[in-house]
Amino acid sequence: MGATIAVKGEVLHPGTYGIQEGERLSSIIQRAGGFRANAYPYGAVFEREQIRELEEKNRSDLIQRVQSEAAQVRIIPGMDVEHQMTAQAAVLQYKSTLEKLQNLPPEGRLVIHISTNIKQWANTSADIQVRAGDVLYIPKRPNLVMVDGAVYNSTGVTYKPGKSAGWYLHQAGGPTQMANKKATFVIRADGSVVGGAGGLFSGGVESAAMRPGDMVVVPEKAYTINTKWKTALESAQLAYAVGIAIQVARSF
Repeated sequence: MGATIAVKGEVLHPGTYGIQEGERLSSIIQRAGGFRANAYPYGAVFEREQIRELEEKNRSDLIQRVQSEAAQVRIIPGMDVEHQMTAQAAVLQYKSTLEKLQNLPPEGRLVIHISTNIKQWANTSADIQVRAGDVLYIPKRPNLVMVDGAVYNSTGVTYKPGKSAGWYLHQAGGPTQMANKKATFVIRADGSVVGGAGGLFSGGVESAAMRPGDMVVVPEKAYTINTKWKTALESAQLAYAVGIAIQVARSF
């Protein structure tokens, strides 16, 4: 068999399918028999090897940035108690962030926008060409919204139509004292990331309407005034949250 794509999850005939040059995603799904009744295409996870390789490079670069910033933190004898406590907290934050990044396998997810009505998006920009080694996973429709990060109870909250990110955040106990509330963001079930009106990490995302399978993420504050570390921490927390969101999607 030549070039193939693996189709998993909620289609009538999961399996490995040979692909022709230029073949599009809608064709593959139709050959797999279409979606099952409980399929949730909005939360589809589409993986591509080239994206995985790029993620691995970005992850390695980010790990180096974290290690570089961590090497500059020192607990100096004679420091006052407040500065010592801040430095100790920073060291722990560096270690925790580094451990999460090192244990985070690159997923290679490519964000796609498809729906149960294949005719609506077939032969549009959403109907991407498939490549050798691609993997498509169609989850079942979930009935929850995840809340993660610096909250009192990281958990899944039963989905209620029309409720906002702020409502789900409240159901999880709200942000902790360690939370960077202004940087709260949402990872949609389709893999896209949403911030406030001013962009990612700008605040204001609490009013965003949620859909099943979405995730609200509250990052931690950076234990330093170092701008480089703050930027690296935000990038690391985003990368980790996206990885967790993919793992959750595969469990549906």
